Amino acid sequence: MEERDVSCIGLFAYGFGIAIFHISPVLLITYLKKPLTWGDTLDFLTPFVVIPLAYLLFYHTKRTLRSSNDLGRGQSLLAKIILGFGFLLYVDGHGLHLSSNSIARIMQNMRGSELFNATYLFDEIISHFIWDTGVFLISIGLIFIALRLPFDFLSKSNLILVLIGAAFYGFNFTVNGIEGQTVVFTLPAAMVGFLLSFILYWKARREGFHNPIYIFFATAYFLSVVLFAYWGLSRSGFPQFSELGWI
Repeated sequence: MEERDVSCIGLFAYGFGIAIFHISPVLLITYLKKPLTWGDTLDFLTPFVVIPLAYLLFYHTKRTLRSSNDLGRGQSLLAKIILGFGFLLYVDGHGLHLSSNSIARIMQNMRGSELFNATYLFDEIISHFIWDTGVFLISIGLIFIALRLPFDFLSKSNLILVLIGAAFYGFNFTVNGIEGQTVVFTLPAAMVGFLLSFILYWKARREGFHNPIYIFFATAYFLSVVLFAYWGLSRSGFPQFSELGWI
């Protein structure tokens, strides 16, 4: 299997994995043992799936660049710092959300109390901003490590894998931002992610290279911006899906 095939499969796996493990727990609301739902149980595994997938993608890209002598020290160091910080925020935000969300679920009859307000603060505000920031920084780390990825072509099957994975990622980034009440951050982040990856992709194409990581994040963040715009315009704001009774 060639390097470009591994990269495209890795991107598909990352997009699919982050969507499944971020969205599925919300739908698995039956209790395994109160206050623990089946969704909580699955969600416990989320960092153990998402972070290794992101790291393997990072490691493979770094190894590919090193073998082609296109990996600069400054590029590698910057990408490592951003990715590492993203991992820390991702785990911190996820852990805060997983625990406080389980507690808040059984405190609905205590709305207005100081205990409920404190739990709500960590469950619905602090944890989501930290978590979504981590997701975004991981993508920036992957974008920076992918500078000058030396693929001169991508097959149709490669592109299909990348685009499907990007659709999963972009959809997940949007619904997380809406339900997590972080649109004030995630919408501008999606715009920045799209512009950065698109500009770098266009520059690579002019040099004769096809960069699947830039295709992935340009597509994912463009889809996210479109979905944010549709939701905001159609609903005259960004109401949560739970507020509408959808979940």
